[in-house]
Amino acid sequence: MDCHQVAIQEKANVGGTHLKAETFEIMSIPIDGLSQSVQSYISTVADAFGCPRDYATAICLHTAGVAAGKKVKLDTNPYSNYPSDFICVVGKPGSNKTGPIREITLPLWERDKMNFENYIKEKTAYEQSNGDGCDDDGEKPVFHQLMVGDSSPEARNDLLSIGDMILVLADEMKSFVGSFGRYAKGGNGLGTEVSQLLSIWSNVSFPINRKSEETKLVDNPAMSIIGGIQPRPLGKTFGSDALMDTGFTQRFLFVYPETANFVKRCERKRMTTEARGIWISIISRLFDMEPRLLNLSHEAEYLYTEYADANDMMADADEDDYIGGIKQKMNIHVLRLAIMAHLLSDHWNETLITGETMNYAIRMADYFTRVHIERIYPLLTSHAHPSQKKLTKELVITEIGQAFDIHNKSLLAEALGYDRAKLTNILNGKLKG
Repeated sequence: MDCHQVAIQEKANVGGTHLKAETFEIMSIPIDGLSQSVQSYISTVADAFGCPRDYATAICLHTAGVAAGKKVKLDTNPYSNYPSDFICVVGKPGSNKTGPIREITLPLWERDKMNFENYIKEKTAYEQSNGDGCDDDGEKPVFHQLMVGDSSPEARNDLLSIGDMILVLADEMKSFVGSFGRYAKGGNGLGTEVSQLLSIWSNVSFPINRKSEETKLVDNPAMSIIGGIQPRPLGKTFGSDALMDTGFTQRFLFVYPETANFVKRCERKRMTTEARGIWISIISRLFDMEPRLLNLSHEAEYLYTEYADANDMMADADEDDYIGGIKQKMNIHVLRLAIMAHLLSDHWNETLITGETMNYAIRMADYFTRVHIERIYPLLTSHAHPSQKKLTKELVITEIGQAFDIHNKSLLAEALGYDRAKLTNILNGKLKG
């Protein structure tokens, strides 16, 4: 091993504690891989809204990814990735999920308003030009919309066909997932919508075929989802066979803090104009950056290879296919997290993702892996296999009485070793349990 390889190995050892529980005191998304200004903004948001810092961190990463959009792509053999992903913040009603989502994504909304104003002006000029009988060789104006709320898959696909990255903002993830198939006129609407979302997450192109319109192509789609959900409905929302068996649920990064202390409103700090202005300027420079192709440095590539190989081996050895799927999907998630972290680092304007940033992305991926396996998966399986009532003699007698006509209660009581009078009362519905 030459000196360069030794140096890489020494740095790789920093991340060599991958997925060892002792490396975590409390599961939390690290922020040390981000610039100081971003770290300060994350802390300000958490203090102002009284929410877990993990919420603000994850939302900042994904907001930055949407701002840069498809102008930024990371090439790794054999795949390419954009800074897009699906994320769901989990917490009880008092944990304040909606507030930080609205605050952090505000620059995206402001950009949408500006884009819409420009679209209206261009559309008016275009229509006036055509109305005057002039031969207009210009293209019909298009509204480049970034943020999408409650919408049909057709509407989302139309936006993706323009070639932009979009963000689906699902304040209530339960409603968003519950709407799958709602807009279909017939057939397997849910299956079709889930299939398209799987393709979108994987950046796989697909056509849009409609009878009344020309065929469109959604080419290399890139879409992020940010939403929130409470722990109780999570299992019912994400735990169906249609979502777990297809890998849809494994494609989500779940943020579920172990501690979410309630902060009284009188004790919360205010969002400062200065903090908000710094964040707006960070997102603005990502909007305005020139397109660029990112690559991994030699060190980052080594760290990623070690991480992905370890995940593949763990997934292959795991008897639970679902957990194996989580680990394998992390090989994609970590690359996307690395792009987002790079965009929010001091090296955002460079084309090489450093080993330091990859190490940081791996530590974030370890958080998401542990949360999914240790906190989310039990909620999913409890929905798939709900707890049953303890089997008692009273319950057996009740079931027998409902299934059969009992002609000799004394013989049944003797066979069960049970008091005949109580048995009679249970069969008559006068005694429960």
